[in-house]
Amino acid sequence: MPAVLAGGGVVAGGGGFVAGGGGGGAVVAGGGGAGLDLGCGGAGNVCFEPDGAATTENWAYVGKGGGQYQMVESLQYVGQGGSYDRERIVTYSGWRCRLWCIFLLVLLLLAGIGILVWLILPKTDTGKEEVVKVASTSEPFDCEAGYWNWEKGWSIAKKHWCCDYKSRGCPRVTTSLPFDCDAGLSNWQQGWSISKKQWCCAHQNKGCEVVTVQTSQPYDCQAGLSNWNVGWSRGKQLWCCAKQNLGCPKETTSLPYDCSAGYSNWQAGWSPGKKAWCCQHFNKGCAVSLPYDCNAGFSNWQVGWSAGKKAWCCHHESKGCGHTGSCSLWGDPHIFTFDHSRLVFYSEGDFWVVKSPTISIQGRFQATDWTKKNDNTDYSSMTGVVVGGQFMQGHKIEIGSADMGKITCNGQEILHYFGTVKCGPATLYYNQQGELVDSAMAFLPHKVVHMTLPNNVVMQVNRWPNFINAKITMQQESGQEGICGDFNGVKKAGFQAGKELHAKWGFGVPREDLLFPSAIPLHVPEKLPSSKRCSDEKRQKATQICHVEAAHAAGWSFAECLGDVCDPHTSTAEEMKEAMHQ
Repeated sequence: MPAVLAGGGVVAGGGGFVAGGGGGGAVVAGGGGAGLDLGCGGAGNVCFEPDGAATTENWAYVGKGGGQYQMVESLQYVGQGGSYDRERIVTYSGWRCRLWCIFLLVLLLLAGIGILVWLILPKTDTGKEEVVKVASTSEPFDCEAGYWNWEKGWSIAKKHWCCDYKSRGCPRVTTSLPFDCDAGLSNWQQGWSISKKQWCCAHQNKGCEVVTVQTSQPYDCQAGLSNWNVGWSRGKQLWCCAKQNLGCPKETTSLPYDCSAGYSNWQAGWSPGKKAWCCQHFNKGCAVSLPYDCNAGFSNWQVGWSAGKKAWCCHHESKGCGHTGSCSLWGDPHIFTFDHSRLVFYSEGDFWVVKSPTISIQGRFQATDWTKKNDNTDYSSMTGVVVGGQFMQGHKIEIGSADMGKITCNGQEILHYFGTVKCGPATLYYNQQGELVDSAMAFLPHKVVHMTLPNNVVMQVNRWPNFINAKITMQQESGQEGICGDFNGVKKAGFQAGKELHAKWGFGVPREDLLFPSAIPLHVPEKLPSSKRCSDEKRQKATQICHVEAAHAAGWSFAECLGDVCDPHTSTAEEMKEAMHQ
């Protein structure tokens, strides 16, 4: 129960005092109220302590006779026996955190940041990742690992595998060839680039893919391929196997024929049964689909055959020729004209092969490394041919050698591989079939372009590594000229064909008439034929003749005269004797 003092002071239970009366009152905390509490059951005192202490003094009632002061009008010191005593009161202006608590908070904050970073960043366990990587693939080698030092750092097994399957780590080619066509050959379909396939097919007959360009096909060989042996008709099986090598029966040990045996001479060496079986099952020994059957209707070909069939059958099978003739160009080069005359044409340049108001065919003759190194001459070979003129309706076809040239239609390359394509009114077939214009080239793989042209003109071009042969079959055109002859039915005797044709056409095609994109310089040969071409005895006689004949001939060099005279097909012994006695 609080006590009321004189002057209005109140002493609260536990020692609190309010000085009242005329002077107002001050609250004094009693002894039982000592200590501070920030709430939370005293937990706040753990980390915080009072700060900024300020001490004041006040009067507190301590009981009668218990203090040293006595209140009258004012309190004054009376010594022992007074009713009041002096009490010191401490108040605080704020709070401050204890040092150890600050340190603890910093540690907790750093721990929280570390845990957060660990949760956010990806786990990078290199060892485990490598194990997973190796376990997830069936490839025995990683062809990217160590590639920068593959020549010294890789094992031989890794080099072979990575070269075959990834085209990495292949042996360096020591020649100037852009590709090594033996490296990775076992996996060329998947491992080679397109450019390597094209180059190796064109230059070494490796990595070739047969592509047939057609406007329509009788079967879609991708449709139902997974169940071809049950779902495909017999006709589709045969066609897809022959054309796209799909749907072919698997080879077993009991096969009736070995389609690899004798394949280099299958046309002559295989039986009809073997050709049919190997074509059906392995796409080997297949006869090319010909545009005409030259046996059908042959008994009445003059009336029953079209002009196109006559020209084609005359060119390819010497049937239905009538007034149709052929001109062949081969070697360095030899020319067999439409009128059955024969000559050599050693000069380098671009020349008219066939020239008429509607037909334009030009040939490019260039000396090759073979003639320079092996024959020690500067004689040319035919390296390109171009077909144009009015009958081509504004289109132009150019064909070069297998290694150095291309097949183009209006300047755009066509027929990278075997197949069929049209160029304006002309149709081109590119395959391994066709007669040899020069039988001496039988040892090389055949790459033959067959052209069916307007005006019943048929042309065949045999592409060899650095030169070409050509054969043109056609009917006589009005106003026809060129080094293939004027097609007037008059055969020139001996070397007179060479002398006359050189005089007219030996100076090349004028630039304004040139069909090739650019011209090459005209070069008249100077070196004399080797002893392989002309024996010493025959050369002595030929020299006497040519000193007379070539001296009065325009565009016909002394070397070309010797070539014509020494060629047994152009000059007979009787003709040489006659020429020597002129």
